[in-house]
Amino acid sequence: MNTDASSVEISGQLNSEERRIITAAVLEAEQKPKVILEVGTWLGGGSTLHLLRALEQNGVGHLWGIEADRSIYDEMLKNIRTAAPEALHRFTPLFGFSQRIIPQWLAKQGPQFKIDFAFLDGGNNPSEQILEFGLIDPRLPVGGILMAHDAKLRKGKWLVPYLSRLDNWESQLHDVSAEGLFSAKKIAPHPSASSFRSARLHLLRMRFQPAEVAAALLPAKVCKFVLGLMPEKLRRHVGEGR
Repeated sequence: MNTDASSVEISGQLNSEERRIITAAVLEAEQKPKVILEVGTWLGGGSTLHLLRALEQNGVGHLWGIEADRSIYDEMLKNIRTAAPEALHRFTPLFGFSQRIIPQWLAKQGPQFKIDFAFLDGGNNPSEQILEFGLIDPRLPVGGILMAHDAKLRKGKWLVPYLSRLDNWESQLHDVSAEGLFSAKKIAPHPSASSFRSARLHLLRMRFQPAEVAAALLPAKVCKFVLGLMPEKLRRHVGEGR
């Protein structure tokens, strides 16, 4: 018996309301996104699948999805082929860490290449989202959309307040889950000097919090060992911000 691909359920992050919000952001955009960048596909059933289906419904656009875990990446590809075969022509998977992949990818596209929509959902280290934003901000035009998951957790503890202080972005925290979904729209090419200074000072204070200094200075194996000694509740609070 044939199975309708649209009814196939595959594992993925985001709850139903978060999936609805990101889908609506693509479908209801003033200009239909032609380029979407996603960092952190996981198994594909969350943002990846819903972004792809939205692009296919729009009839225009392409999604580039970055995943750094090889086993997860391979499984994601199988899942997307099963769940969204009609939209595969709109998807290019990229394997590796975002800080390496994004510059390489942008260099191949050329200096005039723009990113209409970005979804950031990579690792738990808050510095990752800040770095990713710095890499793609020059390629996000006025009207461009940036969304990020885990906005209320450690992952988003730098990006959310940083972007919220920049007056060339309109931002909103969707409090629809324990993790939180952040969205922002670029409304001017550059921030004012005062808002940029405020954002940078706040980011500097966040970077010098004791736990973040320790995480930056200590080897990853040491951090993992120390976290392993903690009770699970404390470990999740320190490592993930839960």
